[in-house]
Amino acid sequence: MWRTLRAFAWLRWRMLINSMEKTGTRDALERFSVAIEKILPIMVAILIVPSGIGLAALGAAGGFALARGESSILFSLVRFTLIAVPVLCILGPMLLPAADRSNPVRLLLLPISRRTLYVAQSASAFGDIWVVWMLALVSFVPLGLAAGGAPAAALFALVGGALLVAVVVGLSSLATSLLHLAVRDRRRGEILALIFVLGIPMVSMLPAMVGGERKHRARADGKPAAEERLSAPVWVAAAARRAFAVYPTELYTAGTRAAARGDRLSAVAQLAGLAVTGALLHGVSMFAFARMLDSPGSTSARRTIPMRALWAWTLPGLSPGASGVALAHFRLALRTPRGRSILIGPVMMFVIFGFVMSRAMTEYIPFSLLESGLGLASFGCFISLISILPIAMNQFAIDKAGVTMALLSPLTDREYLAGKAVGNALIGGPPALICGVTALVMFPGGSPALWLAIPIALTSVYLLVAPVAAILSAIFPRVVDLNSIGSGSNAHGLASVLGLVAFVAAGVPCLLIVMAAQWIQRPALVPVLLLGWCAIAAGANVLLSTLARTIFASRRENLAMLL
Repeated sequence: MWRTLRAFAWLRWRMLINSMEKTGTRDALERFSVAIEKILPIMVAILIVPSGIGLAALGAAGGFALARGESSILFSLVRFTLIAVPVLCILGPMLLPAADRSNPVRLLLLPISRRTLYVAQSASAFGDIWVVWMLALVSFVPLGLAAGGAPAAALFALVGGALLVAVVVGLSSLATSLLHLAVRDRRRGEILALIFVLGIPMVSMLPAMVGGERKHRARADGKPAAEERLSAPVWVAAAARRAFAVYPTELYTAGTRAAARGDRLSAVAQLAGLAVTGALLHGVSMFAFARMLDSPGSTSARRTIPMRALWAWTLPGLSPGASGVALAHFRLALRTPRGRSILIGPVMMFVIFGFVMSRAMTEYIPFSLLESGLGLASFGCFISLISILPIAMNQFAIDKAGVTMALLSPLTDREYLAGKAVGNALIGGPPALICGVTALVMFPGGSPALWLAIPIALTSVYLLVAPVAAILSAIFPRVVDLNSIGSGSNAHGLASVLGLVAFVAAGVPCLLIVMAAQWIQRPALVPVLLLGWCAIAAGANVLLSTLARTIFASRRENLAMLL
């Protein structure tokens, strides 16, 4: 088994090195792009080393203070830090590259046992940064206890830390196997991806939405009623406390505390709970892993293609070829989870913020800039534009084999790039329109000139960013899967960062124009000044589009070979 695991580790290392080596199908620019994508995680890991050292010091200090019977504030910090690890192990496969771990089904043809394959998948959890941080904590707590004069407690903490690591690894492996099983069916995987991508922002806003529920308690002296925050029923709180007591990290910290104060019976009970939890998790995880190996690689139902005539339209101002590229780009967004999240996500965020505004919960979120619908509309429209980054900054590579067909078709570079630019506008435009119109209906008021300035400002921003997106997409292409839940659907990291900078830089002149008009108290001048700036942006768009066509023409062969 160990020889096989060493072979897997060596294979991952060679894949990393081979991706950066010179080949006949890659030019210097493409090798630079691939190297940046591969090296960035390594650089991030190197930068995280100081935090790991700090967590190790925290674990040692917490164990030492616990052994001396001093204030347990340091050990409480250890406890609160560990609480997040199991949650991250569940969400990690959907958020980070763990979701894109190699499919072990293809390895079944090799003389490798399923038990070894399961151990190899479980071992990949040690590449997650939260597991590394947890190891730094639980490894140094026993050292602190031993240095504080509690060797028996240190032994208990060492065993408990090993059991906690086993629990976390089992939880991560189970989450990965269940994710692979869920996405085997294409339709089910798309629904899961859409729910996850849209559900995270909604869950993050729940405290602001429900935190304002208060009840008023009458006073006998006639003074204003006092406000009292609503609380959960007693039985709910008691059930939550009992459930939290068997949480893996709570079992570890409670057992370590019991061992430090000499209560060995309680410490053994907590360790037994950890052992049972780890055994159950690995048993269920091995069953899910076996089901994943036995299930087919992928399944999907046949789809009908309604409204075929709609996709044959020619958009006004575009040639039939450019119009076809634009509609195909828009249709790709409609048919993939990542594209649907780009279309629906900004609207959902807008609805959440609008709901909060309607309840006047200014004590939780500073809405001083949102006294009317103008601020809310500007926020929603800008978020709608920013949300197209994963597609706009990788607009060629998302087509995969389709880009080769487009390059072989009788399309000029001008038509192809124009179609892509209009397609990105079709993706970001409807959410921005919905946000703007809804804000006007929900929160009318403000200067009509400022309302008119919003679409003009958005047009100027997009005129500047569209050719920049084409340039970055040609220089930093990345093969992606828009059906992926994790990072597999993101654009190249450097292209995403530069694209965000381009969006912000293009929006700064519009903001300065609005601030200058407000300072001289002439809001009616805002649309006029923005129209002038929009004309300048149109001229810059012509120059940048020429540069984009030149760069795209020089990268055609590399794009075709890469994808």
